[in-house]
Amino acid sequence: MYLSKDIDQCFINNQSKFDGYVSYRSLSARLRHAFKSIDNLKFKIIRTSYLCVNEFSVAGLYDQSKNMKYVILNLSKYSDEMLFDKSLLKDFTFLISQTIQHETIHQDQFKHRKDTDLEAELDFRINAIDTVEEKLYLSDYDEIDAYAHDIAMEMKQFYPLSDPYDILKTIFFKRKLPSFSYYKNTFKGCEWDQVKKRLFLKTYKWIPYV
Repeated sequence: MYLSKDIDQCFINNQSKFDGYVSYRSLSARLRHAFKSIDNLKFKIIRTSYLCVNEFSVAGLYDQSKNMKYVILNLSKYSDEMLFDKSLLKDFTFLISQTIQHETIHQDQFKHRKDTDLEAELDFRINAIDTVEEKLYLSDYDEIDAYAHDIAMEMKQFYPLSDPYDILKTIFFKRKLPSFSYYKNTFKGCEWDQVKKRLFLKTYKWIPYV
């Protein structure tokens, strides 16, 4: 997406600030400073008992009424800091970038929508919701578009030496595509050809831009 280089540069310019032990309080402040050039973006930290020390997950929210993108960091309540090493930083920067881009797609979708009386939707990437609601959520055209972009990003990230179009052809045999696994597991045992077809088409179209 067009924001990829800008997001990556934000991390490159502030790489020294994400090294070694970083307190939760400092992490929030450093993220805000690193991404101050990106408009309508805020970071929020939520401490949870479901994560062990130094584990994290990332979710996103686009608030249409405020035209604001939120990146939500779920961190362990059993610690007050994170230890960044090379491996964790790689995963961290990718998920932050992916989430910002996911929510920016929703922001762009909303700009071109005539009906503005809509509620914001949280991206449930980790927390389970009602099975029926989850299927409806993932069947929404806006979500298919944004998750297709996520899948294209994951192809590049986790299979850097492979042709992404070849990956798309054999996608059911790939284990390192969490966004597609989310769809596959949610619709397991269901007829989802229409959703799948649109998801693959959107992924195909996003591949050149990630």
